[in-house]
Amino acid sequence: MALDLPPLEALDGWLQTREHAEGGVRPRCEKQVVWADGAARTPLAIVYVHGFSATGAEVRPLPDLVAEGLGANLYFARLTGHGQDGAAMGRARLPDWEADVAEAVAIGRALGQQIILMGCSTGCTLITQYLATQGRAEDVAGVVHISPNFGLAHGLVQWVLQLPGIRRWGFLVAGRERSFEPVSPDHAALWTVKYDIQAVYTMADAVRAAVAAPVDAITAPAYFAFCEEDEVVSAARTKSVMRRWGGSVTQDILVKGRNDDAMGHVMAGDVFSPEQTSPLAERILRWARTLD
Repeated sequence: MALDLPPLEALDGWLQTREHAEGGVRPRCEKQVVWADGAARTPLAIVYVHGFSATGAEVRPLPDLVAEGLGANLYFARLTGHGQDGAAMGRARLPDWEADVAEAVAIGRALGQQIILMGCSTGCTLITQYLATQGRAEDVAGVVHISPNFGLAHGLVQWVLQLPGIRRWGFLVAGRERSFEPVSPDHAALWTVKYDIQAVYTMADAVRAAVAAPVDAITAPAYFAFCEEDEVVSAARTKSVMRRWGGSVTQDILVKGRNDDAMGHVMAGDVFSPEQTSPLAERILRWARTLD
């Protein structure tokens, strides 16, 4: 079903009304548009899809720097259940996230004549599945994957998540909730640090769907930026998807520094890896300026 979007000048209010209706969406976590120059369409628009338990703030200001450098409107999606609380995350299922990405792409198409899809971690997973299965992509100028999630770094955990019926019995192994200690006040404010274990199974569903999708049918050029020492997702699985990608592929191996994410995963942004942000933005911009 096509999304019935309002005129661009009413888009901000439309998004705010819908986010308010969701209830409990925390400040700085909402869906939002960053306009290049007022509520007008630009030749190119950037659509950012965040990762699991995160929000659009995840690697900011990286998307902002790329959009500014390209004179592009920028849209930050919010996946169902994210930026709210742990119970909301647990209620989300893969079709919800698929609908969120479809909505984000529709908004991106309203914002720009062409779009670049940018994601981090599970956002990349969902973008990949969308492009491989939704057909129309002639206006997708390119895709930027940052630390994409095509499988967890811990092989045993990834194997367990793929077992049949995991939603029914997984709590016996992993409990009913998962949590982690935030590294900063911004991490606590912009991520969901405690959530229902069901959310993990939805993430696993997304990975399974993306890896099984016909990635070779995707014709959009892709920029893959990741750390080979990533302790959250598997760099080897990322390389496997890169080999299957149907469009041209640019690889950017990120080297973890002392002031970066200790897990080597969120490798840009003020919260985790601020020193990576500007150099990575410049490299992405150089790549983006070569796109047709």
